[in-house]
Amino acid sequence: MFDVFDNHKMIRYSNSISYMAVLRGRRSVVFATILLILSLGLLESQYSLHQGSHTQTKPSISRSASSPRESAGNSTLGFQKLLALSSRPSWRTRGLEAAAKLTGLQFTIPTQGQGSEELVKAFKSLGSDRGATVPGLGSAKAWLAHIDLLKFVIASDLETAFIVEDDVDWDVRIKTQMRLVSENIRAYTGVGENDTAPFGTRWDVLWLGHCGSFIGDHMTVPLVFADDSRCETDLYSGWSKGNLNEHLMDGYRQVQKSLQTVCTFGYGVTRHGAQKVVGLLSQGADEAFDIALSSYCKSQELDCLVVNPQLFNHYEPPSDTGYVSDVHVGDEQKNSTDDSNIESYKGTTGNIRRSARCEALFHDVCMRPPSEI
Repeated sequence: MFDVFDNHKMIRYSNSISYMAVLRGRRSVVFATILLILSLGLLESQYSLHQGSHTQTKPSISRSASSPRESAGNSTLGFQKLLALSSRPSWRTRGLEAAAKLTGLQFTIPTQGQGSEELVKAFKSLGSDRGATVPGLGSAKAWLAHIDLLKFVIASDLETAFIVEDDVDWDVRIKTQMRLVSENIRAYTGVGENDTAPFGTRWDVLWLGHCGSFIGDHMTVPLVFADDSRCETDLYSGWSKGNLNEHLMDGYRQVQKSLQTVCTFGYGVTRHGAQKVVGLLSQGADEAFDIALSSYCKSQELDCLVVNPQLFNHYEPPSDTGYVSDVHVGDEQKNSTDDSNIESYKGTTGNIRRSARCEALFHDVCMRPPSEI
């Protein structure tokens, strides 16, 4: 089920450049930054009310008479809301809806306003005058979309929310998996019995959908727990396959602090976490949203917990259909194909043994072949 809202290299100054040219360049950067800040500040007001109603009832956090563990298996997986980041209806959202219906989940898709080209370029340029790595245009646009949705979380006064990208996929047994996650996140963070929030709130970011997170000997001791639904390491796809081989037995996952976690296929935020993420990541000046988020987690400016290996991953259409991601299109790599060339052909999802999308759409499994990347 879905609720849909109306909204949605370093700059090198050559020694031959005159002082006045430099001054004009700096003024342009300042002007662009001011424009960006003003535009970001307006994002909170870009959402209209739910169709057919002029009031919104604030949903209560999943604190019920049932145990916190059981609440993590409800239609929003124990979070106050499940939110999907999407720019428009497409094969992505239709597959998401089918998978959600199959597994009994309820997502909200706030319609996001499309930032102007000037806004995206201004955000992209942040930090360039001091030599920061900056995102491509597509990555900058995606970054702003995450900030936009986090502002929605704050404006809606949600205590917790789980944000997914619209091509995300999960196992048909996700509710059982999330009950295990609840049990172990609460144990890891020392949540008291009187706090019935399924995951507590002693964290800023709960990273459940990613494409790898570092495991090493000198990290904070993780909490390992049994989960026989996880993908075997031999079948795993991703850069952290070697870490899993060395440090985690098949049939187990672990709760850990985030180290070098990448890809934001699905992540939870608390109210205070969303506020911190917006404050930090609105500064831009990095390669992509997930890279910047990972950096702030590593520096402990954000308190980020990871479940490793992941429970959510992205679904990929077959490569021979001509599919190119929106980010890569925005980064001007190439153009993608029409939805009609994608939807009728089964793709793959890495590291998810029983894909909800593929079961819903094709009545089949579709785990991506194993790889080291």
